[in-house]
Amino acid sequence: MEAQQALAAIGEPTRFRILGVLASGPRTVGEVAAAIGALQPQTTKHLQLLEAVGVITVERLGRRRLARVDRDAVRELADWLGGLASATADDDALQQYAAAVRAGGATADILLQRTIAATPDAVWRAWTDPAQAARWWAPRHFEVVRCSVAAEAGAPVELVLREGDGAEYASAGVVRSVHDGRQLIFDLSPVDETGRPVFEVIVDAVLDPSGDGTALRVHITARGADADAAPMLAGLEPGWSQQLDRLGELLQ
Repeated sequence: MEAQQALAAIGEPTRFRILGVLASGPRTVGEVAAAIGALQPQTTKHLQLLEAVGVITVERLGRRRLARVDRDAVRELADWLGGLASATADDDALQQYAAAVRAGGATADILLQRTIAATPDAVWRAWTDPAQAARWWAPRHFEVVRCSVAAEAGAPVELVLREGDGAEYASAGVVRSVHDGRQLIFDLSPVDETGRPVFEVIVDAVLDPSGDGTALRVHITARGADADAAPMLAGLEPGWSQQLDRLGELLQ
């Protein structure tokens, strides 16, 4: 059964009513026509279309024709619709993002924690090697256009992301301090077309050994956002959360 064709057929008001009549059990064509207050030839045409798309079956028993709902076909259609209703991680992230935009605010204080199934050295390299960082340092559905980061105080940090529609978003800053292999603190603020920071963002990443892996704690603080920057400020938490998930997947 083609779901689009079935839904288009069911969506017509008269055929929708016919399915309601047949839901309680098989009916002759005449009984269906009487139930919906239509002429039998018109009812027959509607039944033929519903049969053609697979949602009903018409049994010809001598001179009588009995229409019934094809329950298996309708269950198949219900399963398809149920798949549309199943929430995904992206749905949850969008809801959180929209709620944060509506809440507004000029500051943010975010703490994200992950246990990464890799050694601290491997996690450190993923943070401080631009080639590796470019493989995870973007939320899902974005690609890294340019990435620059180094484990050296005063080194520039740059990140340019591209969305599916071609829009690009740039962030820049400097490395504030480095505790080799354990902690990296840097600015990474969104910038406008002139390179001026829209608001300040500071990222503090701390790595600790944990069993066979690494306990990663990322503290993100932001301040100075105005009302126009609310969507960018609200995007920090879901964006970084997705990035850290991608880091874990990369190193797993």
